[in-house]
Amino acid sequence: MLLRAFVRWMKHMSKGISYMRKLTCSPDAEVIGLLLNSYVDNMMGEETAPVFKQHGLVDLDPHAWHPLIAMMNAINELAALPSVSLNLTAIGMRIGETVPMPPELGEHPTLEQVLGVWDGAYQFLHRGADVGKIWIEKVSNTHFKTFHSVVYPDDMSYGVLYGYGRRFLPRGTHFTVHYDEKIPARDYGGTADYTLIHIKW
Repeated sequence: MLLRAFVRWMKHMSKGISYMRKLTCSPDAEVIGLLLNSYVDNMMGEETAPVFKQHGLVDLDPHAWHPLIAMMNAINELAALPSVSLNLTAIGMRIGETVPMPPELGEHPTLEQVLGVWDGAYQFLHRGADVGKIWIEKVSNTHFKTFHSVVYPDDMSYGVLYGYGRRFLPRGTHFTVHYDEKIPARDYGGTADYTLIHIKW
């Protein structure tokens, strides 16, 4: 029920909104293959899979390093589809639901613990060049601000955070994820060098 409502909301949000930022990165940047299946294995896989297959980004060695620029090119092509926001959010959600956590967090980490290692996990998955960063501000025990200067689309970061909420908050917890009302996201006309996304429950 929650997931269906989320999909309806994302379809509504994506109407009339064009993806504005062309993604790029250093040609030296690489990404490990660990999570690349998330780009084709997600709730919008029927739309996302053909694009990544066309760029040769399927069935890759999960333990090998791959050029990040190929990923950027595929995502830029995906941005031309009408349901770009929903596609990117779905990819991010799948990443948030499947990314391995550091063993020191134990078997049942809290969302706060996971947010605390988010940037470390992001940096672990990349090498060779600066790919931006993620930093967290705790507003209260049930409200966190997440700041993103990463090379990926904002809707993908949004999706990861939503996936984290579903995965690490206690079962049945109602939560919301939203872009900051005063600082427009980079992909929606913002001029700041970061995007601010909130999670509350």
